Amino acid sequence: MQPSGSQESKTKTISRQLSQKILPHYRPFSSILKKIRSYISKNQKFLLTTHVGSDADGIGSELGLYYLLRSLKKEVWILNNEPVPLFLSFMDPDGLVHHIQEYENKQEELIEKLRGSFVFILDSSEPERSEKVAEAFLKVGCPFATIDHHLVEPKKNYCADPSYAATAEIIWDLYHFYSIKIPPKAALPLYVALVSDSGNFRYPKSSLRTHLAGGELLGYGLNSDEIFRAIYENQPADRLRFLQRVLKKAEINKEKGYVIAEIKPAMYRKLELGDTPNEGVVNLLLGVREIRLSAVITKTSDGLKCSLRSRGDVDVASLAKRFGGGGHKNAAGLKLVGSYREQSKKLKEAIRHYL
Repeated sequence: MQPSGSQESKTKTISRQLSQKILPHYRPFSSILKKIRSYISKNQKFLLTTHVGSDADGIGSELGLYYLLRSLKKEVWILNNEPVPLFLSFMDPDGLVHHIQEYENKQEELIEKLRGSFVFILDSSEPERSEKVAEAFLKVGCPFATIDHHLVEPKKNYCADPSYAATAEIIWDLYHFYSIKIPPKAALPLYVALVSDSGNFRYPKSSLRTHLAGGELLGYGLNSDEIFRAIYENQPADRLRFLQRVLKKAEINKEKGYVIAEIKPAMYRKLELGDTPNEGVVNLLLGVREIRLSAVITKTSDGLKCSLRSRGDVDVASLAKRFGGGGHKNAAGLKLVGSYREQSKKLKEAIRHYL
């Protein structure tokens, strides 16, 4: 994604020149960076993975760390539970992100490839959230550590710092901690991840450090408008009909300030929606003045999953934790197994009374 036009080129030049003047004075200070470095220095072979339902931050962090480890002459590969979502495929033009289905009939090959690997789980601190990939590397006995920006209980092998707006920001900081120049191929995935997890740099955890990272990465000649459109404005026409079905059945309470939408398989019927039809729906519901909490409950084959978003002091992470989920104060999620009718009833009651 390259900028077009002389004015855009001039803007990118300014970003690059300012980065060259300002960033030499910047010093990373997070304590987790030393911890990550110790894991890197003690190992030669690495597997990178992220949570199930991989998103822009998980994928961007993997790719960013992949190029850093390669710069350190390490052996590294990436394996997720599913392919890169189609709308994010531009992040991985070289096809570095593999998925577990590729090894469905090659278990011996997978075990051999895993043997001797140290695993970094990115953008998640619970191995079970990596599902089949975690099952595979734990079965082989691979040691692991996490790199995460969510608020989690401290553990020896958790490298988590919630002051970062995105896990990709941690990886960006790690480059500066090592004093390694970010390779051009790492700039795009890191920037996309930053944009996505910071809400285009508007969420409360978007700090000066976040903007420094974004500014430096833009200096690589990225087109911020094209990237925004690829993430947020890249839906098929049937998306409007899908939203119509979702909104028609949504529960809206403007007095209490919440909206609850349910998505069931029938809502997809006869629509061409791509492989991520629910992407961004929960954020869309929050874009109304009276709404302080939005929830999208999706029926799954074994129960449900729920995305939660909020604004201000409404802490949806604490709500999600009641049901075994987690996340940020203003963005969280959870999964429940069992009868959809019973589980959704309990969850909706909790949301209704939360405010």
